[in-house]
Amino acid sequence: HMDTKELLGKVCGSINDNEICIYNCGDGAYMRRIKNASESDFLKICGECEKLGYTLFQRNDIEENIHSSYRGDMLIHTYFCPAEKILRVICDPYSVEFECEEPKYERRCGSALWQFENDHSYIDCGMCYILRCADNSFFIIDGGHFLQPNDHKRIYRFLRERTPDGERTVISGWFFSHAHDDHVSQFVDFIREYGSAVDIEKLYYNDAPIDHRDNMSWGEANKKYIRRFEECARSCGIPTVKLHTGQRFFVRNLRFDVLCTQEDVWPKSLENFNNTSCALALEADGTRIIFPGDAADVESDIMTARYTAKTLGCDIMQQSHHGHSGTSPEFYQMANARTVMFPITKIKFDEEYPKQEANRVACSIAEEYFIASDGTVEFPLPYKVGSAKIYPDETFENFAAIKMLWGYDYPDEYKKQLFEEFLRRGGLPALDEIEA
Repeated sequence: HMDTKELLGKVCGSINDNEICIYNCGDGAYMRRIKNASESDFLKICGECEKLGYTLFQRNDIEENIHSSYRGDMLIHTYFCPAEKILRVICDPYSVEFECEEPKYERRCGSALWQFENDHSYIDCGMCYILRCADNSFFIIDGGHFLQPNDHKRIYRFLRERTPDGERTVISGWFFSHAHDDHVSQFVDFIREYGSAVDIEKLYYNDAPIDHRDNMSWGEANKKYIRRFEECARSCGIPTVKLHTGQRFFVRNLRFDVLCTQEDVWPKSLENFNNTSCALALEADGTRIIFPGDAADVESDIMTARYTAKTLGCDIMQQSHHGHSGTSPEFYQMANARTVMFPITKIKFDEEYPKQEANRVACSIAEEYFIASDGTVEFPLPYKVGSAKIYPDETFENFAAIKMLWGYDYPDEYKKQLFEEFLRRGGLPALDEIEA
């Protein structure tokens, strides 16, 4: 058995490359990045994989971009992007195999997507999306912040309420866009409290290594939660797929394509941790949904250069980085989504809207948009504009705590207006809110 770097050297041995650029992808995986490459170089790599006894288990083309995955002692994934003239070869000893074709399952219900309302009492971020597959299992995207301490309970209750009586809740997949605390913290709490009460089949993510060259800008507090998440993910015994660009995987009737990962950014800077996001395109019962996570400027430029509206075009778009500085206006123009989801509070949405051209572009194209703090939203699939169901608003801002934690406050008149809107959305005031 060769180690990862040795295998990478053998696979790439037939390629003439004066500047050998090897990247530690995290989780024991390494990548060779080859500039000024061609499709013939890609085919050479594929040939070397076969000579070494590795078996092709997926070839997936996204427009002109070509991708192949091979299996043996470990995963070898290679892909060529003509617009960049770059060939990437990844040797990954960590990933388990994933479904390359739609598996057999019993269709028991209609599919749905929910933009889950995180508890925004103390903080404006957090992101959680839940999909119901056609067999009544669930696929979850991200989770929530550690300052949303009861959201793992709320997520569990949400799933149980939609699981038939007498059956165990099945989470057929849990995907993490990146390891920021507001995306992964509630998974750790969920596993600790409910890990034995549900069946979780696979985890999907691609984290940058904690010892990355650019990690000084990530902050010690954030690195603490990255380690906390990774320790939980590795120790919980759930099979894990480290996703790589161009892979296509199925979870029941859900089909995902990986559009971009932190591996595409190298050797550019990852000082902005949001550029470690793994961006997905989902096809579910005739509806196309794009989840860029918190992808920022570098990943946005990569995707708009690599793909056209054929790939980025969608019915539903998750607004990147909660509607803060994320992907570009051009990204949303190419997406041309009629429905946009903002995983953010109404307060921050209103603050960001004048500042962020990307938000204004997305909303000008869309026929509807939904803000997470206004209440959980259900999108039945296939989705038709106007058919979303908005649930009663469950949480309201704790302004005293916000001022104490973050040092800013809002005028009393504005707070009163927000509270009246909360009641109109079906919100039930807590005792402290009535007293306030």
